[in-house]
Amino acid sequence: MKNAHYLYLVLSIVGGSITAYYVFIGMQANHGHFDVVTFIQSTWTSNPYAKSLTFDFWTGAIAGTLFMLVEGIRIKMKYLYLYLAATLLIGFAFAFPLFLFVRHRQLA
Repeated sequence: MKNAHYLYLVLSIVGGSITAYYVFIGMQANHGHFDVVTFIQSTWTSNPYAKSLTFDFWTGAIAGTLFMLVEGIRIKMKYLYLYLAATLLIGFAFAFPLFLFVRHRQLA
C-alpha cells in the first residue's frame, strides 16, 4: 500500500487517546492521583482471562520495544530515545505505531 504509513499514524493517535482516557478515568477513581502500584496491581487480577491479556500485552510490548531499539539503531533513526520514553510515559499503543510511521517514512 502506497500510504500505509498513515494507518500507523492513525493507530498511534487512537492508541494514545484510548490509553490517556482510561488513565484519566482511573485517576478520577483515585481522587485525582495516579498510583503506579495500584495501576500495576490492577493488571494482575485473579481473573484468568485478564491475566491472559496481561501476559499477551507484556510479551508483545517487550518484543516490540526491543524491535524499536534494534531497528532504530540499525537504520539510524533520529530521536530514538523519544519512542522508548513514550512507551514508558504514554503507552505502547501510542509509541509503537508512531515508531512504525516514522520508520516507514524514513525507509521510503
